[in-house]
Amino acid sequence: MNQALDEFRKQFLDEIKNDSRIEGTMPSSHFFEDMLGKLQDMGEIVDPQEISMCFDKICRNGRKMSVDGYSFDESDKSIVLYICDYVDSMDSDMLTNSDIASFSNKMLYFLEEVYDDQLIKYFDNSNEIIKIGKEIEKRLKIDFVDFENDISIDKVKLYIITNKKLSSSIKSFTHKDSFKNKKVEVNVWSIQRIFDLIQSGKGKETIIVDVKQFGSDGIPCIKAQMSGATDYDAYLAIIPGELLHKIYYSFGSRLLEGNIRAFLTAKGKINKGIRDTIRREPTKFFTYNNGIACTAIAVELDKSGSKIVKIEDLQIINGGQTTASLTSAILRDKFSLENIFVPLKLTVVKNDDYDTMIANIAKFANSQNKVTDADMFSNHPFHRKMEELANKILAPAKQGEVFETHWYYERSRGKYEQQKFKFTTQKQKDDYTKKYPKKQVIKKEELAKYFVSAQYLRPDLVAKGSQYNMKAFATIIDNHFSTDQNKFNDLFFKKSICYAILYRETDRIVSKADWYNTGGYKLNIVPYTIAKMMSLLLHNSCTIDFNTIWKKQSLPQSYLKMLNKIAYVTNQFIQQSGGKIVTEYCKQEDTWKKFDKLKDMQEYMTDEYNLELTDDFVKDLINSSSWNEQEASSKKDETLTHKANIMIEVFNLGFEYWERLLKEAKDRNILSIKEMELIGYASKPNNYLSENQAMVVWQAKEKLEKSGVLV
Repeated sequence: MNQALDEFRKQFLDEIKNDSRIEGTMPSSHFFEDMLGKLQDMGEIVDPQEISMCFDKICRNGRKMSVDGYSFDESDKSIVLYICDYVDSMDSDMLTNSDIASFSNKMLYFLEEVYDDQLIKYFDNSNEIIKIGKEIEKRLKIDFVDFENDISIDKVKLYIITNKKLSSSIKSFTHKDSFKNKKVEVNVWSIQRIFDLIQSGKGKETIIVDVKQFGSDGIPCIKAQMSGATDYDAYLAIIPGELLHKIYYSFGSRLLEGNIRAFLTAKGKINKGIRDTIRREPTKFFTYNNGIACTAIAVELDKSGSKIVKIEDLQIINGGQTTASLTSAILRDKFSLENIFVPLKLTVVKNDDYDTMIANIAKFANSQNKVTDADMFSNHPFHRKMEELANKILAPAKQGEVFETHWYYERSRGKYEQQKFKFTTQKQKDDYTKKYPKKQVIKKEELAKYFVSAQYLRPDLVAKGSQYNMKAFATIIDNHFSTDQNKFNDLFFKKSICYAILYRETDRIVSKADWYNTGGYKLNIVPYTIAKMMSLLLHNSCTIDFNTIWKKQSLPQSYLKMLNKIAYVTNQFIQQSGGKIVTEYCKQEDTWKKFDKLKDMQEYMTDEYNLELTDDFVKDLINSSSWNEQEASSKKDETLTHKANIMIEVFNLGFEYWERLLKEAKDRNILSIKEMELIGYASKPNNYLSENQAMVVWQAKEKLEKSGVLV
């Protein structure tokens, strides 16, 4: 193991131990939660749920079953099980192949007991694992495809999360046995694998598709010969449906570009038209179907140059439903794909700004499918604005510290760690973390969680998982951003940080509470608690004191006590789920509405834990109207600044630019007479526009650019 990896591993585990000590949790639990978060951030997994009571039980035939978490990945119709293998030592043993087989079998034995409805033999009927088992069993046994909401399972994915050392060759493999005719895939994730990913400078692991491994000698293609296209190569190809199915079945949802994966999951249904074509008129599939659009960073052709034999970092950016429907047709319906051929457009990106170009290709390729800007929110200008504000605004020094810091807004996946990794000396790394403390990193998915809980009061959306919640947040922000960008100013950023502090402190309170059992429903308790508190304040025409929280970079003691009270009541309430899985119960809007409306909840409350606002808490609040006035004033200031900047930009572009733009505008005939006149005025030397005139000219410029005019 190299020195850089040793240092990373030591720092990683030291942080786990320190954070778990502060939060009052076990290092193993904190490690598991942290690793699941990292895998979710990189798009490897979707919304994992930790099982509240970990177990390692003897089941039938003297075998051991165990599982620490689960999730459903609807984009490739898989059940995902997780197990944590943590040892409290820097000098841990190697994870061997026999260990991997043992852990895999423990999860599969659990799945067998679930499938045969045997869990009741090993757990009390009130245990949450019984409800979870029932849901998994139902999905495993569904044969009929409900086109509107297909929750059937085609694949089993097993994840072993460990801090042990292991060979770099051990990543994933297909289990030697299937489970009820469903493919079993095993993945091992260690600190070393995380380190390798950061070192690579990429936000996720690269997929290498060797088509020969799937029994094909290559995908017939034609390379487009285009002059001036220096940042990409383009190929037109025809891919057999059988081959496309095998590739998708092997790599699953990792093939779907992140935004499109979220879009597909949200739709949650198999395309009935595609299925009917496969069944009734397979030879016409090529004619009827629009095909798929994909991207890659490199391809390898055969010696003749007419077939693609290897693709690096293949991503499906349009045609996800087509691909998923092919797999469903062959696995679920037992249809033959022998005569199915799919048109394929492949763009090999050579641009240094790979992520941005991929996002743009995905956006425009999906325009026919009504994928909105909200669907493509990962690359929305809102994030660039937040990143800009984070770099500009200094956070006040916390109590006991003497220097100011920055909050780091992580617009691109893994950027914080990648930036830190570039430094060659320890001093450089220390200076970086002093300026941007790790505890002050905010991922865009986290920001969505904070706002949807505290401002939009929809904890049920947060409970549905990061992708679903991000889509809801995106719709709101996109609407605001497109109509009034001046809302997103310094005060908005500071408010965002206050919400981050509120959420993270509530999480810490719940973790350390004497009434909370480690591994419980913290992921649901926290957003519901925050939404309930903010709702109570709203009804009392007050809100939290954002200015004080920002200045102190912490919550007043009265807030901490009040949050603890509400969190206790929340925990009691959500567990009365009427036989439903608590995590599923919390995803329902009716659950939140019931919790929000209930004022007298004696069955959930005690003298110590209740919803009555304490006097010291009320004293530390502010009137809602005073905060609204601050926001209005800040927006006005931002508007004035924006207008001044526009005037400067109009002037800096120069009269020759506006002269060229005027010529293009005359040819297009899409501007008003007033807009044309003002552009003409700007194109004359020594003419100066007023603020309002500059705004009109700038908006006319943007209108032309959206119509394809570039000068």
